[in-house]
Amino acid sequence: MEVTIHAVAMNITKLLTIASLAFSIFAAPVFAESCCDKAKAAGKDCAHPCCVEAKAKGEVCKKCNK
Repeated sequence: MEVTIHAVAMNITKLLTIASLAFSIFAAPVFAESCCDKAKAAGKDCAHPCCVEAKAKGEVCKKCNK
């Protein structure tokens, strides 16, 4: 069985594509900011109704802040 440079390059390309896709799927929640984080960075309170209701209870909105 003869392995060509082209075949090796295609396998490496496929591997890198799969690895980058997996990284983007699993890393996205880590780097994503919630609406509350963005509002706080702007010096404001979040205006989403679910967040306002949670803040009135002294909690953090579980839907927006996963």
